[in-house]
Amino acid sequence: MSIKLEQLPEQYRLGHKYIDGQHEILFQLFKELSEYCKDSNYDLDLSIILLSLKTYVDTHFRYEEQLMESSGYGDVAAHKIEHSSLEKQVVERIEHFSTLNSNDELMAFALDMKGFLLNWLLEHISVTDRKFCKSLV
Repeated sequence: MSIKLEQLPEQYRLGHKYIDGQHEILFQLFKELSEYCKDSNYDLDLSIILLSLKTYVDTHFRYEEQLMESSGYGDVAAHKIEHSSLEKQVVERIEHFSTLNSNDELMAFALDMKGFLLNWLLEHISVTDRKFCKSLV
């Protein structure tokens, strides 16, 4: 997948200052992963990018879930299930990362993780989060 994203694309902005800001950070992590894929000698180690992603995903999802609950959003359970599935996939991928040894394995992992992250971000934001944010208006 060859897509270059320097920031959250305008069509994925949802009109909620804090959620858009958090999505921007997730896109920054995607950018860091993309830079690593171009050059494995990139300034940030892949493990740091992955740890940042795991930590920020947890933070972002908890924020969204608290906002859903406090706003009375009717589809909280389904949104939480999607979050839980995505978190599980991130954890499984990070666990797999810890078993890799060669530079080729690390690069293949990074490329796969980049595609996974991009698909997840674009799909989750454009469908699930958009639906939620529309209910806040």
